Amino acid sequence: MAPVKLIVVFAACLAWLPANSSSTGHFLLTERGAASDLEIAGIAADIAPGTVRYISYGQLATLPQTTVTVTGDDNFRELPQQKLTVTGVYLDVLESSLGVLPGSDLLTALCSDGYRATYTREYMKTHRPILALKIDGLPVKTWAAQTHIDDPGPYFITHEDFTPSFSVLSFPELPKIPAKITRLEFGTAQQVYGAIAPHQKDASNPQVIDGFRIAQQHCYRCHNMGRYGGTKAGRSWQTLGNYAASSPSTFERYLRNPKSIDPKSAMSPNPQLDESTAKALQTYFQTFATIPH
Repeated sequence: MAPVKLIVVFAACLAWLPANSSSTGHFLLTERGAASDLEIAGIAADIAPGTVRYISYGQLATLPQTTVTVTGDDNFRELPQQKLTVTGVYLDVLESSLGVLPGSDLLTALCSDGYRATYTREYMKTHRPILALKIDGLPVKTWAAQTHIDDPGPYFITHEDFTPSFSVLSFPELPKIPAKITRLEFGTAQQVYGAIAPHQKDASNPQVIDGFRIAQQHCYRCHNMGRYGGTKAGRSWQTLGNYAASSPSTFERYLRNPKSIDPKSAMSPNPQLDESTAKALQTYFQTFATIPH
């Protein structure tokens, strides 16, 4: 083929790319083009440390899709029949499409309300979470407007089916189904979970370890340790530690019936929480107290 023809063909192949997209073809934009663009950050190709890239709804829709029937998703518990046809992208497929690097082994979904959900490689392999793009064939926001329910979008994560793969004391594994997702961050479990890992002096205490495993799976979604964890609850890890240290009975009441302590709390009640589970969480959180106990 003549050189001029090669140039024409090459230019044609590039024509579909947005002007500010990544040259790797991973669909990442350097600037936000619309309010619905999903932020992407962390350990991925062409993302420098501390920077953010974007992917549009339309670009996400070009990735390999799956359509599944979803039942029992708590984001839609107000519907008469909690049965939805959801189309979206498996998170592991999304990772591959975005050029996530081998050094990343944890995905964090950040939501506009401060909620955060973390996904390990094991969780993604076991439960196959899906970034939802459509419900019953409609974009999520369009579907929500037509059904007059609380808008879960434009992005939320769900599962075709979820069966707990483990439990810690009386706490079973729960599905991670964040709504109103604004950003996906690709990082490491060592860094994110390391922020709340038991201190070395407490690492041999079985109650502390059990409390950590529960808190890692559940409490970390809404309570933060510095820049890690969620902020939806408005109470930091140290605040919970001080709670557990200064008034164990109040701490246990907060675990079982949060609104009895804070009427505005968005935390779900856990009336089934047994004494050993409550004690494990109390013992673990006490290790983060900033007051004597």
